[in-house]
Amino acid sequence: MTGTHGKRVVVVDDDDISRTGIVALLSGTPGVEVVAGLGHEAALTRPWDDVDVVLVDAADERRPDDHFPGVAVVESVRRTRSRRQTTVIVLTGHFLDGAVRRRMREARADYFYHRSQLGDAGRLRAAVLRPEGGVPGPADPEEEIRHGVSAASHVNAAVAHALAEDLPRRLRERARPRSRAWGRVRERFNRRAGLAVMTSDGRAPDREQSLPSLPQIARFLAWATRVKTPPVPPFPPADE
Repeated sequence: MTGTHGKRVVVVDDDDISRTGIVALLSGTPGVEVVAGLGHEAALTRPWDDVDVVLVDAADERRPDDHFPGVAVVESVRRTRSRRQTTVIVLTGHFLDGAVRRRMREARADYFYHRSQLGDAGRLRAAVLRPEGGVPGPADPEEEIRHGVSAASHVNAAVAHALAEDLPRRLRERARPRSRAWGRVRERFNRRAGLAVMTSDGRAPDREQSLPSLPQIARFLAWATRVKTPPVPPFPPADE
């Protein structure tokens, strides 16, 4: 419920200048009470029961593991707060990026704005008080298909599992790619991800295959996190 001083707002952004500026613009706005300005990591440990609106920046390209740390923040809000209780507004310079749109829809964000849309104080305040739109679908619907992503896939769960298992580094090093251990890695990964098997050119493989290959997993993770890594070369059929 909105407090007597207006909508209680938390601003989450790893860029100190951007976060400080947004907090300053919103502070003193009639109908708005800024209760905190935080970086992404600090936001993950904050309780949300006193917050009506979370304004979260989606991306931080300085991150070595995932360029979209705002996704984890949205998920942390939704673990304890419904959409009726707390509104999540995503602010990003990656407005057309299909991966962040998909991930924010999975995380159950409410609204999605390009930074340029909220480039002045009036529009920023209006978005916090009366947000519009939602989280759009992909600009290129075939982009998800090319990576094996369907309505049944779980992109955020796949990324979380891959990072917990240090999978990006292991794929880069590619030690013993034909071992049975890699088969178990692929099975565990796809149990979370639910990817359809696709070749590098975005087509179903000629022969039947139940699990995505290691190169497909690497391509998927690069798409989902936008972290550039050396390509994983195709492996011989024994690895498939």
